[in-house]
Amino acid sequence: MGRSNAGKSSLLNALSNSRKLAQVSSSPGKTRLLNFFDVDAKYRIVDLPGYGFAARSQAERTEWSQMVENFLSVRGNLTGALLIMDIRRDWSLDETHLLEWLQTRDLPLAIALTKSDKLGKNDIQKRKAKLIKDLAIVNYSSAAIFVVSSLNRMGCKDLEDYIFKSWVVLKT
Repeated sequence: MGRSNAGKSSLLNALSNSRKLAQVSSSPGKTRLLNFFDVDAKYRIVDLPGYGFAARSQAERTEWSQMVENFLSVRGNLTGALLIMDIRRDWSLDETHLLEWLQTRDLPLAIALTKSDKLGKNDIQKRKAKLIKDLAIVNYSSAAIFVVSSLNRMGCKDLEDYIFKSWVVLKT
């Protein structure tokens, strides 16, 4: 889950070893439904519509929000939530509300900071440090954080290993 245009679909494709599972677009708001992807018949990843700016009506975005909240509320077999954020963007009230909502459901959280190929190493470290500070402010410092790039696949293997070992193996 994450903001529109954060790179959710691109990351999903990178994690699938170049299979083009999810449609990628340069304009935000193209993911309009819950999209389910089975991974080697072992687990399922769900690509959710983004929040924030999207080239859609307010009514449609409200509908998405209700659909996502309903899905997350009634889905008893969820084992974790992956928040996908563009590393160049700041933490917002939307992320705080999402985090508070996940905490009430005791759902483990990991954060993937995408588009890291667009920054240098020093800027990556600064952005990650700022996110860690922001998480402490909202009283949530237990999230695993991964710096990833869908373009060059940096960090994707570590993220995939974490998801499998922390969320999939525990449920099987």
